[in-house]
Amino acid sequence: MNSFLRGLGYFGSALVFVLAAVYLSSFIGGNQEPTTEPTTPRPSVTCSADFLSYQKLIENPKHIVSLIDEKKVMFAENGGFVNSEIIITKNETQKSKVACGYILIRAGTLTNGSLQSWENVYINPSGFGGHINSENHIGRGDSREFSEYLFPLNKIRYWKTRTERAKNNLSTADWGVLLNVSDTVEFNIALNTEDKTGFVDELSIAYKCWNPNTGEENNDCSLQVVKKTDTIRNDL
Repeated sequence: MNSFLRGLGYFGSALVFVLAAVYLSSFIGGNQEPTTEPTTPRPSVTCSADFLSYQKLIENPKHIVSLIDEKKVMFAENGGFVNSEIIITKNETQKSKVACGYILIRAGTLTNGSLQSWENVYINPSGFGGHINSENHIGRGDSREFSEYLFPLNKIRYWKTRTERAKNNLSTADWGVLLNVSDTVEFNIALNTEDKTGFVDELSIAYKCWNPNTGEENNDCSLQVVKKTDTIRNDL
């Protein structure tokens, strides 16, 4: 009998020890400080999708690069573009990157003024573009003299070819990111209209810069046109 009570006492002591150890381990684990330092949220540099934000940005002309700044006749004929233009931009983004921006397009025909539903501007930077879809523009739109479209760079919607447009197979690209990828970007620009009075008289990019190490906006990145080449004709 005594040995039974003695064994029961040993079992009880062991059980108390185990429960205490479990409780202590749980207490310590639940109150440990994190071993890594908390990250500091970086302020975002954004370009709101509205015309007023664009107007505010272009108050500083340093933030604008003009790809086309005078009226240029452009049209399509026999399955190809006529008078299209290749424009190469040089991008100084080693210390600072393009954060966001806008592209402004003004085009039309002398016949109808604004672009019609079957017409569009063709912009293809380094293979990431094509026939621009104007449905999501935030500009002034169509008028009696021309169409003026404004698009945020981070969401450009386009059809790669006329065939893709017929199928309504839209693609989307972030041209703001594209401008940071390479020192140069080649823009192929044309006008998809069979009206020989078609023209593009302005195509420009307004942008903001930021330091990716600090997340802060600055003025240290730069875009500039270094070469323009007229092409007699290229395929749609």
